[in-house]
Amino acid sequence: MQENPLWRSPDLQAQRLSRLSLVAALYVVLTYLANILGPGLNLGYGPIQIRISEGLTMLALFDPLMPLALYAGCLMANVIGGLGLPDIIFGPLLTVAAGYATWLTRRIPALPFVPPILFNALGVAGYLYFLLGINFGFAPVSGTGPFALILNLAASHPYWAMVFSIGIGQTISVVFFGLIFMKIWKRSGGIPEGGLGNRV
Repeated sequence: MQENPLWRSPDLQAQRLSRLSLVAALYVVLTYLANILGPGLNLGYGPIQIRISEGLTMLALFDPLMPLALYAGCLMANVIGGLGLPDIIFGPLLTVAAGYATWLTRRIPALPFVPPILFNALGVAGYLYFLLGINFGFAPVSGTGPFALILNLAASHPYWAMVFSIGIGQTISVVFFGLIFMKIWKRSGGIPEGGLGNRV
């Protein structure tokens, strides 16, 4: 990765740090907002999740330090969430791993959207399944097509039902809100070294 010499400027480095701090704070606020928008559904922490804040993961396309901001934000959000140590430890680790995977795949069309969805669907479902201790699931569907097969696999076990549920929520967050955050980030000029800039 070739560093942009402009970002060696102390003023611009300070601006970069401010932006990263803002992203961390936004992650906390938007996670809490998800709970307010879905009262009783616990959309920020439950088995049915639509964390608006997860859309911020796509900002890792522009800055290799962004995953650290996401880690800090997720850590603070999960401490507030009250689900306990597994969520505080594993949630931020999954988020930072997804952020770095997004950065590493930034030059491959569409692929950067996959890690935040896949990592969280498989990982978060894994510890929530044991942490919440709930019999989460839904009724099987009729049919033999691929979509029906996927749904029936998900319906066959609480873990896979949770993977499916969190995966759908992550897809909404990462694709819909992620694209919005990416546009805002580019318009604000927050593109340090190695980022994709206007090519995204």
